[in-house]
Amino acid sequence: MTGSRGTLDPTPLNIVSAQALETVPEAMLRAASTFVATSLQDVARALEIQASRPRVASLAIDLVGHSTRDHQLLRLGASTIDALDGTVLRFFERIAGSGILSDVNAVCLRLLGCETAMSPSGQRTMRLLASALRLPVYGTRKRLSRMHHTEIGFDPRFQHVLVEAVQRRTPWRSLM
Repeated sequence: MTGSRGTLDPTPLNIVSAQALETVPEAMLRAASTFVATSLQDVARALEIQASRPRVASLAIDLVGHSTRDHQLLRLGASTIDALDGTVLRFFERIAGSGILSDVNAVCLRLLGCETAMSPSGQRTMRLLASALRLPVYGTRKRLSRMHHTEIGFDPRFQHVLVEAVQRRTPWRSLM
């Protein structure tokens, strides 16, 4: 971990599901880097706002919410982050194609909900998102609570609960 907020310790952009506000500290909800989301469109708005701010050395896009009971897929407002849902995958492909990820210096996407890296569905979604975004995507191997966050975002002391998706070498669509 670096103290200068390099790639190992990026500045978090917290996008918290409106249904999961109790899972993060109150101070984090008041931080300028935290946005409340009711849909995927709020993710795009948060990125646009971040792009209008001074550029940081590296940015982690943290989607924070509850996971579904059956497949441990992250829920963000009314949306479930399931890469097999064409609408969800196309949304992330549009984000990647827009160039905004490089504008904000995004270095990863983290799906911060309970056990989002544990089910085959969660692992598949992480891999497909990593391929679409061309960024590392992380999920969690444990249940998360308010204690896993600080006033600015995910607590780096708990990086050991994160699992990185193994990204395919070629974009997933070219394999079909």
